[in-house]
Amino acid sequence: MKEVIWVFGASASGKETFIKHVTEDGPRKLLKRLGWENKLLACCSESLEYIGGEPSASRERIMDRVPELLQSADVVFIKWQYVDSQANRPQRLKKKLPKIKHRIISLLVSPDELLERLPSKPLWHNYGKERELISIELPLIAQSLRELSDFKTRFISSSKSGKYEVLKTTLV
Repeated sequence: MKEVIWVFGASASGKETFIKHVTEDGPRKLLKRLGWENKLLACCSESLEYIGGEPSASRERIMDRVPELLQSADVVFIKWQYVDSQANRPQRLKKKLPKIKHRIISLLVSPDELLERLPSKPLWHNYGKERELISIELPLIAQSLRELSDFKTRFISSSKSGKYEVLKTTLV
């Protein structure tokens, strides 16, 4: 069955890195554990190019691009942004593609590691305010996951160890 995977996580949790790692050269063990072994994987590049500060019309392109990608791919990954939840994009895409499995990968990183990573992000400019962002983002992510309770969610460690350990799978 074809799948759409929304990759959730705080800023600097490694959403884009995870997507590129899995779609370009993912390790067999991880792909097998997640059920993607021998599947054609694709990334919705619009979800990487148009980030939170972009006009919402830019991220809206995800809605048309994902069905196109599913014509040749088995699994399509989308980098989630909070603006997607505000626009109900996961729910709307699920309604638009009812015969496709829709799931979430939620990347978990300790707050201390997020504090280390944020200043190295290319678009980061609020030096010294990393803790403030994390304290705002984490509850918003949790709220967004609760609102998508009908999506199967897998929690994966995205720590600097780089091993992408699957922590748990649940319906939030």
